Amino acid sequence: MGGQGPMRKGYSASGAGYSPSTVDNRQLAYMNRFNVITNQVSLLVQQLNQTSRNVTDIDDALNRLPTRIQQIRKMNYRVMMNLEKDVASLSERWSLAKPNVASIIGSTAPVLVSEGRTIENELAQRRFSSNYDVSQLSSVEARVSTFQAYVSDFSSRVSGATGDTLNKIHSLDRDVGVAERTLSLTSISSFKWKQGESPILSVKAKDLNADAEGVLSLTNQRFIYESEKEVVLKKTFFIATQKKKIRETTVDRPIGMIDNIVKGRVGILAGQGLYVTFKPDSGQQEMKLDTDGEDADLVLRFHNFISNGEADQELDATEGSKTDERPSVPIVCPRCSAPYSEEIYRGQTSLQCKYCGATIPVSSN
Repeated sequence: MGGQGPMRKGYSASGAGYSPSTVDNRQLAYMNRFNVITNQVSLLVQQLNQTSRNVTDIDDALNRLPTRIQQIRKMNYRVMMNLEKDVASLSERWSLAKPNVASIIGSTAPVLVSEGRTIENELAQRRFSSNYDVSQLSSVEARVSTFQAYVSDFSSRVSGATGDTLNKIHSLDRDVGVAERTLSLTSISSFKWKQGESPILSVKAKDLNADAEGVLSLTNQRFIYESEKEVVLKKTFFIATQKKKIRETTVDRPIGMIDNIVKGRVGILAGQGLYVTFKPDSGQQEMKLDTDGEDADLVLRFHNFISNGEADQELDATEGSKTDERPSVPIVCPRCSAPYSEEIYRGQTSLQCKYCGATIPVSSN
């Protein structure tokens, strides 16, 4: 007989088995499919565990929130007075809903956890296959599909019973966090507090006009911007080894001198920020502040909270508080007795006589 014909692609010279390249391709296809299934199971187990932790997470949050709120009150944060009432109301509703949620979790979660472990064990046994036959994964895929349906149903049932509670907790946690951050930022402020003044909101923001990082603070009386700069405290061989950030108040205006605050893009390369315009007689040019979108929304929210009088109402309801009230009698200059007829802005504590230039104090009592 003549010489042996060309060897068929994919087979060894002996005609038995696959060539190395074919084995590699089969192994790659098998492991890709295996990894997809493994990742799917991992995500389902995480979803199952997180759903089961919902009860504990809610209990922990409702136990921590009253202490956190009490702490911000001690530090003179006297607005968002709804926090205490909202936490108490939510705790009461949760005490009624919790038994049903615990029953759903207790009767279903252990069974699903056991099934998840069984699937993971089966996958571990199939991780290395002698012939890397993808069809061998079909049975475990079918089992994962059923497992996914059960986990989805379980999560939906628990979410239906806890979803509203979790959403309200996240909202409360966010508001308490805003107060905590405000107190943290204002605790090292460069400005002095006035009588009857209370912190409302402080956020990090960059003044694009001055190209300076800093802190924007809203109080019930003032709009304040502090620029931050780093100073060198110590040098070793001309290298700064100790630095410190200090603040300097660069904008300080009565809150009523703000004409408008709008959210928008504040530069070609900058992201979401704020445009702040002031009343013409404020002597303050428009500010462009670069900050993240969430903080921009907070500034809009709390400026509206102050300007529409809600902040004053809450502060008036606080024992011993005194908020800004406009004088009910005509104001006259103490030096020349000329009447003052210009607009008096919310938060303004002194005026200047346009006739003799004397300072006229404005009482907030």
